[in-house]
Amino acid sequence: MKDHSDEGFDSLFEKKKRSGAKLFAILFFGIIIVSTSVYTYLSVGVVRDRMLVAKSQVEGAAPVDPSLIDLMKEKAWVESRLKMAAGDSVGLSIDLEQHTIQLELKGVVVMNSKIRDFSTSGFFKRMDGNVYFAMFGSPLTIQKFESSIEKNPFKVVIAPKNEAEAEAAVTKKDSIPDENVFWTVKLDRDFELNIQGIDSVAESQSKYKLGKGFEFKRNLKNIVNSFEHIVKFKKPTYTPEILISIPENEAKAILRALPRNASVTIRI
Repeated sequence: MKDHSDEGFDSLFEKKKRSGAKLFAILFFGIIIVSTSVYTYLSVGVVRDRMLVAKSQVEGAAPVDPSLIDLMKEKAWVESRLKMAAGDSVGLSIDLEQHTIQLELKGVVVMNSKIRDFSTSGFFKRMDGNVYFAMFGSPLTIQKFESSIEKNPFKVVIAPKNEAEAEAAVTKKDSIPDENVFWTVKLDRDFELNIQGIDSVAESQSKYKLGKGFEFKRNLKNIVNSFEHIVKFKKPTYTPEILISIPENEAKAILRALPRNASVTIRI
């Protein structure tokens, strides 16, 4: 009679192994689902709280007819630019409707750039007329710069000591570094303006996939921040953002021309 004891033991071991793997998979996906649910709940809550704070600042104002929102946006845009023109410093105006970003001095456009692509946080799409006017009806002020390149670079050049060094300096070719140009300004009404330098949308998408671009780094930072808050069962920090992509050289030029506390006007 053939002994099947070893075969039965192996079969039982395989069944237990498959059962353990199945249990692990269920637990893993369960944790993912619970974490996602908690993240969604907390994220929706923090956006709602941010909107309530914005609405509290215009409490008592008469409701605006939704059909007049475009006129109110135009009024906010004109009044904000007029106030910025009254200053003595270079300011930045951004018109997302016309896809333009420009440097202005006393109301005169000194540099203009075409916006290649942009995105805005959902917060801005939920604003009513009064909240929009309170946010954009007067110039915003830059509070802080963060950039991937130096804002005000300078180069120390040592004069050649003799004719041989002078000739060597003439023949030496400057290398052009491969830079990822992006910068962020924190504005006084508690949101961020992000400028990314790209020469094509395809280039931006390629950088994102390779993990080099601004959007990838920003999203990774937000995910890490949210995860840390979820573990502590706290609401994630929420800062509404505007992301604008313009040609790389123009992104550099605007960064270096803007004063550190410049005024900014925006139309969404």
